[in-house]
Amino acid sequence: MFGESEGTVRLLDAEPSLARGIERRILDQARESLIAEVRRVEPGEWEEARKVPSSPLFLGYLILEGAFTREIMVSGRPSLELLGPGDLIRPWVVPRALEVMHVTDEWSLISTGHVAIINEDFHQQAQEFPSILTVLMDRVVARARWLGFQVALSQLTRIDHRLLLTFRYVAERWGVESPRGVRIPIRLSHRNLAAMIGARRPKVSTALTALSEKGLIEQDKDGSWTFFAADIDPMAVLADIDDISERIGA
Repeated sequence: MFGESEGTVRLLDAEPSLARGIERRILDQARESLIAEVRRVEPGEWEEARKVPSSPLFLGYLILEGAFTREIMVSGRPSLELLGPGDLIRPWVVPRALEVMHVTDEWSLISTGHVAIINEDFHQQAQEFPSILTVLMDRVVARARWLGFQVALSQLTRIDHRLLLTFRYVAERWGVESPRGVRIPIRLSHRNLAAMIGARRPKVSTALTALSEKGLIEQDKDGSWTFFAADIDPMAVLADIDDISERIGA
């Protein structure tokens, strides 16, 4: 749930990539002008996610920190979307077709998070720097592209391939380079991973064990992961290479 406001943030300091398209001569002005309130969100179900904003100019929440999930249940089977820093979300928006079919989703946090409130005040600030709205829209489109990839991923026969590509994506987006590999600072449970790739949890656990034994992944005691195949070409996985560990000198 939402905690207290934690003040404001200069959005271009928190997310420097949002400055793309802003002319250099007015960049400092934009940095000082584009201010957003920051709210803390506690782990667990995010009940406020469904609350509809009073203003139609409320653009959404820009995730600054934390791992968020959106889970949809269809006939008792979960499907999970993972979101994190950089994602712009509008969780109160539900297509009418889904409402008619009584399909609902549940938003939760795996870890404590912070979001920037992109509201009507920000719209006013952005009038002088309209390119930032285009860049924010890119975030929404990128999320849709990932969901399309996630659907295609679930069609792969081999569960270990689905997992490797999922870890590669998550490592690319939120991983932190370390001497031992790419650390993924998200506590992804076996159940969450199963829901992300469209597989049963017991089979996912078996595949995770096999990948761990090959030295491709490792789960830390705190539930986070280290990925050791970040330099592997994803197409090599799709080409059905059986012993991909040989490619990384295991």
